Amino acid sequence: MEKLKEENGVVLVVTMLLLLVFTLIGMSAVNTATYDNLISGNKRISEQAFYLAEAGINEFLGRFREGATGELKDNAPSNPHWKLFIASNAELAEKIGYSSSDADHIFAQSLQNPLAYGVEIRHKADIANKVITKGGAPLYIATSYGYTQDGGKKVIEADFIGSPPFDPPAALYTERPIDVHGTSTVIQGMDQCGATNKPGILTTLLESTNPINISGNPTIQGNPDKKYNGDNLGLRAVVNYLKEDADANSTYDYNSNQTLTGYSDSWGTPTSTGTSTPITYDGPMKIVYFNMHGDKTLKLAGQSHGAGLLLVDGNLDLNGGFTWYGVIIVTGALDFTGGGEKNVTGGILTGEAATVQVDLGGNAGILYCSQVADKLKKIVTPLRMTRWKD
Repeated sequence: MEKLKEENGVVLVVTMLLLLVFTLIGMSAVNTATYDNLISGNKRISEQAFYLAEAGINEFLGRFREGATGELKDNAPSNPHWKLFIASNAELAEKIGYSSSDADHIFAQSLQNPLAYGVEIRHKADIANKVITKGGAPLYIATSYGYTQDGGKKVIEADFIGSPPFDPPAALYTERPIDVHGTSTVIQGMDQCGATNKPGILTTLLESTNPINISGNPTIQGNPDKKYNGDNLGLRAVVNYLKEDADANSTYDYNSNQTLTGYSDSWGTPTSTGTSTPITYDGPMKIVYFNMHGDKTLKLAGQSHGAGLLLVDGNLDLNGGFTWYGVIIVTGALDFTGGGEKNVTGGILTGEAATVQVDLGGNAGILYCSQVADKLKKIVTPLRMTRWKD
């Protein structure tokens, strides 16, 4: 009986302890649920802000191309202070650095007004504050800010390289000495399709080195006919960028010299009316890439033809009847020889020793046409992303 008396109230104590434990467990569960809701809400806000910032980058990419709705352009590619701002209103643009009083700042109204994002695009510059370029095209840094109604903010930064210039600076551009032969050779820099007149021949070499050797009585015309000490375009970098837009059916890889005859209807069939009259063509343009590994020679003969960009990483020999509506870029040497009519309407850029030669029974013409580059812009990716971080 004494022991039972000593245990009076034990049940009450145990009950109170259990109640305390359950209360703590309940409070912990409530706190956990609250924290989970907060974390979930913050994650949702962060994701919304991220997607808004991403939408800003996508608008920049969508509008920075030829013929796009609300097309955006870089009209000062060498200006390190140039900045382009995209936002739904000027107030939001000012929030990320836009100043209407700064002549180097350009404001573009966003095409997605309900979305709260602002994008700043600027040129990438080196330590000397000079715009960094690759293949003659500036590098860009795009910083996009996404804002939510709940106060969320996310910043995305991406680097882009622009498409290198492929509108020829002359009917024939060369980085090495050139021989021009024959009496029926025509190199015409006067615009055959507009009013953008360019040199007939442009070389990066000095006139004092006598880089242009002429024999016979070829026709070389332009504004001027011949130009020396031109800018080096870095053709290998140009080809490396543009080749990414060539599809698998228009990409060729040869480890040895190669001769192709009668190529190809799949590249397009332009209409030729001689060597001194521009080719006409209204069909789809192609990007055709030949990887000749820098030092192998591709020979196109026997009425080969096409339209678009013809890219050759190596040497190119155009022999016999040949017609091309577009631009030909060759990192190595060019030989334009043999019989048959040969006409390139657009222009040729070549990196090494270039020879434009016509036998007595043959004809050759290289005619600059500004409309060609305008058409080619529609099949070339204007920007490629090289870095992304958030």
